[in-house]
Amino acid sequence: MKIKYYQFYLSSLIAIISATAIAEDNVSLDACRKTVDDYAKGEIVKIESEQKKGLAVYEIDLKAADGSQWEFKCDKATGKIVEKEQELPSADHPAFAALKKIDEAEARKIALKTYPGTITEVEYEIESDGTPTYEFDIKMTDGRKMEVEIDAATGKIVKAEED
Repeated sequence: MKIKYYQFYLSSLIAIISATAIAEDNVSLDACRKTVDDYAKGEIVKIESEQKKGLAVYEIDLKAADGSQWEFKCDKATGKIVEKEQELPSADHPAFAALKKIDEAEARKIALKTYPGTITEVEYEIESDGTPTYEFDIKMTDGRKMEVEIDAATGKIVKAEED
């Protein structure tokens, strides 16, 4: 009889803890959705739960009416945005054009000088700190694939990683 009592007690405790965790997770997701809505208006197209540098976050992707796409990383515990990035449809988009100092052709030269190969894709982004970047996917002559970001204001390589 004692064993059944302990089993019942233990399973009840697990159910309560699980329900509390699910409720807290929903509260943090709601908080993150509200915070994202404060930054940009549009349609949320993806929500994923992930770890970012040891921090539990939601990655929330949003498509805005102006054609730009946003990617937010929202801290599950606080509901605060810890990282955001805006991807624009072209270098001519007003938000990007207002910040860039070098054109795409110059950025391509910089990327290919350091990482020779063929550019297979280009993205135009504004990083969390407001830096405009050209992001190039490069298939290098040695067969490797690289993702290279060039600061559109300074022309410096700000990120290069093997894809």
